[in-house]
Amino acid sequence: MFGDHAGEFTEIVSAVGVDHVRLAYGYLDQGDADGYASLLDAGAVLEEPGRAPVCGRQAVAGARRARGRGEHDVRHVIAAGGRVAAIGRFRPAGHGHAVDFADVYTLSEHGLLVSQRSYYFVHGA
Repeated sequence: MFGDHAGEFTEIVSAVGVDHVRLAYGYLDQGDADGYASLLDAGAVLEEPGRAPVCGRQAVAGARRARGRGEHDVRHVIAAGGRVAAIGRFRPAGHGHAVDFADVYTLSEHGLLVSQRSYYFVHGA
């Protein structure tokens, strides 16, 4: 389908995916569920430790909204082969313990977020 331009296509999708991941954290921190949902593929899946997977754009956006607001300090974003990894720290609004996270995303051919698998380390628990 993409012939000699397949590598270029992957680089473009990866760049868009990196932008979408960074935007996603900004939307979540602002409490903008609609903005966040706009970055998700219709069949998006969210996988978090100790929770059942959440499937579908609106369900994923709702699950992230239900978690509550806070501040994501994204320290590294790495993209390769249709995947993006984001590493940082989340501080919930109000009282709560900071959580280090590593989120691994799978991208659609358009750079939308198809899946997110999260890994956490809780400080001071």
